[in-house]
Amino acid sequence: MKVTPNAPKPKIKCNTSYQIGIIDDDPIAANFMRARLKNNFPTTSIAVSTDPVIPPMLDVYFVDNDFGGQALATALLQEIRELYPNSLVVVMSSTLEKEMLQNLMNGGCNAVYDKNRPDQSESVFEVVRNYLQVLEQVRASHMQNSFAAAFIALRELLHEWNQRLSKVGL
Repeated sequence: MKVTPNAPKPKIKCNTSYQIGIIDDDPIAANFMRARLKNNFPTTSIAVSTDPVIPPMLDVYFVDNDFGGQALATALLQEIRELYPNSLVVVMSSTLEKEMLQNLMNGGCNAVYDKNRPDQSESVFEVVRNYLQVLEQVRASHMQNSFAAAFIALRELLHEWNQRLSKVGL
């Protein structure tokens, strides 16, 4: 994807609330990313978790790879894909080996943010921007039919509940 630096950025409508989560054990890096996301997506709400735990039902997840020297991005990505298969997932790291990148992409990672190159992050923000535009269209079409919207919400709730019960072993 080629990003033109001076191209106008499409506006995301404010009538829908979007939720972004940052999972990073480094509070400085997490708050830096939070500020950058808030600057690029001012109408979103952003949750920050310093523990490698998946916050429930977010639209976009920014997941760090390194937690205390342990590479957890693949496991966290897998958990997000099991619980929230339609969420956008961006893995953040300052060191990713080729094999790890292949595993992430094969596991359903949507983009990778290189912490060493924040100046080149516009392509990742463009992926998020495009995703939120599509999500806006999907939500708008679902809201036109309130029965369909209620059905989809109920289906998502049941899916999440079943996923959580299967993890507990019930």
